[in-house]
Amino acid sequence: MRVSFGKIWGASALLALGSACGGSSAGAAGSAGVGGMASAAGAGGAAAGVGAAAGVAGSIQSTAGVGGSDAGAAGATDTGGDAGSDTGGVGGFAGGPPVDIGSQQQAEKLDVLFVVDNSVSMADKQGVLEASLPNFVSRLVNPRCVDAQGVPSAAQPATGAAACASGTRELTPVTDLHLGVITTSIGGHGGTVCSTGAATDNLDDKAQLVPSMRSNVASFNASGFLSYDATGKAGVTDVSSVITDLKATVIAAGEHGCGYEAPLEAMYRFLVDPDPPNSVQMVNGLSTPVGINDTLLAQRAAFLRPDSAVAIVILSDENDCSIRDDGVGWFVGASTRMPRATAACDTNPNDPCCRSCAQQEVTPPKGCAALSDDATCKDVPAGQQYATWDAPHDSLNLRCYDQQGRFGFDLLYPVERYSNALSNPKILNRAGTLVNNPLLVGRSATLLSVSTIVGTPWQDLASKDSLTAGHDLQYLSAAELTSDARWPVLLGDPPNNVAPSDAFMNESITPRSGENPLTHDEITLASSMDPTANPINGHEQNMPDLDDLQFACTFPLVTPKACANGDTACACSADKSGSTSSVTAANSPLCQPPAGGPAGTTQYYAKGYPGARELRLAQLLGDRAVPASICPKTLTDATSADYAYLPAFNALLTRLATTLK
Repeated sequence: MRVSFGKIWGASALLALGSACGGSSAGAAGSAGVGGMASAAGAGGAAAGVGAAAGVAGSIQSTAGVGGSDAGAAGATDTGGDAGSDTGGVGGFAGGPPVDIGSQQQAEKLDVLFVVDNSVSMADKQGVLEASLPNFVSRLVNPRCVDAQGVPSAAQPATGAAACASGTRELTPVTDLHLGVITTSIGGHGGTVCSTGAATDNLDDKAQLVPSMRSNVASFNASGFLSYDATGKAGVTDVSSVITDLKATVIAAGEHGCGYEAPLEAMYRFLVDPDPPNSVQMVNGLSTPVGINDTLLAQRAAFLRPDSAVAIVILSDENDCSIRDDGVGWFVGASTRMPRATAACDTNPNDPCCRSCAQQEVTPPKGCAALSDDATCKDVPAGQQYATWDAPHDSLNLRCYDQQGRFGFDLLYPVERYSNALSNPKILNRAGTLVNNPLLVGRSATLLSVSTIVGTPWQDLASKDSLTAGHDLQYLSAAELTSDARWPVLLGDPPNNVAPSDAFMNESITPRSGENPLTHDEITLASSMDPTANPINGHEQNMPDLDDLQFACTFPLVTPKACANGDTACACSADKSGSTSSVTAANSPLCQPPAGGPAGTTQYYAKGYPGARELRLAQLLGDRAVPASICPKTLTDATSADYAYLPAFNALLTRLATTLK
């Protein structure tokens, strides 16, 4: 379990941080962390990590700990899973009694929110989503007729109002449907990264619906979302026009957003946050939400009907980076060098002796050496106040990767914040007061469904039959992944410092070794010239600049992309001067032709990085979640059941069938 670490030097101010998950002293200061207010809300503690002014300029004393907010999050005991069943540790695996969300309820209306990663490299995945939408939306309003085994009937009705000639509908036809799209870019959290950019950048979409943040994107009555209504009273009756506009909205998200993708916090802001901020700024050395986004609140009120079922589709090729909007969350996007962590963090980030070299401590934790005697911390660079990473080891691109292990603190919100938001009728507002959860006022938490389409081998999520040739890909629900013991494969056991048993799901800068325990495909050396050396991610890549992670999975592009010099959105670009030395040195499987050979400036494959935090949310939600891989099994046969993200939407439709009446 992580410990709190009093005062810490950051930039030029003396700051205070606390435990990332309610560590040994975080709960003492503010009753936050694992147990704080759990009986009432399952939350991690009021206003955790915000702190109170200490009366000294630039000095803040934390009252609850960096990760305390909502850390003791809630989940469900039947349809919702066991959020809050763990007891603290890395990755927000915090404790707290689960919330019983009750028996499954049903609704006639459906509101679907797409949370689309709009950072560089996402255009190809957005294209796969676009290709998958017609089937998904059409099956919502005109579900297939299937036999008792789920096989589609030979004759299908023309509309959702017509009867099945044989068999029964796979789900109740939806006659009243809202469809909205937001992006994962929500600004710099008070830091400099993602605070300003080129005129074409979209670094802060404020979690608002895309048509309100892009020009010439259609929505129903300028509401920001699309509405289908079979009666024509509250939406259009032409589903084909709705599909066309939805596809255009997804593509309009673009790939010029913030590289600190925050799908979980963006979702939270739009659906749940009682006080969604207009902006987050650094005020007196703290990340501080400023103002209330009344535009977002109006969009939420119009989009969400209190008597609807709600589906959330998250599409992201990277691990969630939901930076805290309080405390020193701004530090992640600061231009200053990040502090190093004590030597104990190298082997076990859960070790009580794992803390930041920037901590200003009077007495070290029991059994731990003083920071001045620590093998890492005592190596202070000239001109610095504490041990910091050098430039090659502190890439801005990787500031959200392994924060506790590398920096000795965690400035991301714990995942339980989001499972709590999707489970608990009471949440904490900005002031730390328990209030009604806007998403669950008049709505049962059983009406929520979440699809996480993220970086992971599809094989890890597939049914056993799906791993056998000749079978269509069928994804397991989060609850089925539990019963089939897949979560240790995907996530390992972070509180006990156990890595995922699938080597492809280990986040790493350096080349990895090992295999996928389900298929026994082995990690292939970074020196390989064959981009299909293994069927999961091709092979490892080299990172001489230490600015990227290894891939969880890759997939071939239908149309290879010739990269222009200096194009950061293309994985195989030469630099602006035309030099290809970095492309050659990386030897990425994305840049090698399918027949094999040296890496060049044409991108043949796309990729996904391990999406551990999004998958952790799915684990916590249990039956309400259907995780899927961002790497499709096939893109070459549009008639195949495995085409694009159809398997992901098949799983979501199966889940939605239980929520619709």
